Amino acid sequence: MKAIVLGTYTIFQYSPTDDEAKQLIARMKGVPVSNYEGKEMNEEDMKDAKARLVAAEKDMLYIHRHCKGDASETGLVQFGQAVMDLDETRK
Repeated sequence: MKAIVLGTYTIFQYSPTDDEAKQLIARMKGVPVSNYEGKEMNEEDMKDAKARLVAAEKDMLYIHRHCKGDASETGLVQFGQAVMDLDETRK
């Protein structure tokens, strides 16, 4: 397991898009998402929504989290994370 964790470059990384942030803002305000399509949003609201999305993604099961890397390494990393923490082991 340690060889898999140390021998891969794939990392857990999620960067929400502006559209995903707009969807969250719409859900929080209880309005249709279409109200925000093609419109500029308040920068502070967008930062807050993206931070909430990143925090929620970190609480997901490892097999559902977004990874940056190729597909085979993603599977190995998602499996390995359940056994040992990637960041701690790589340090």
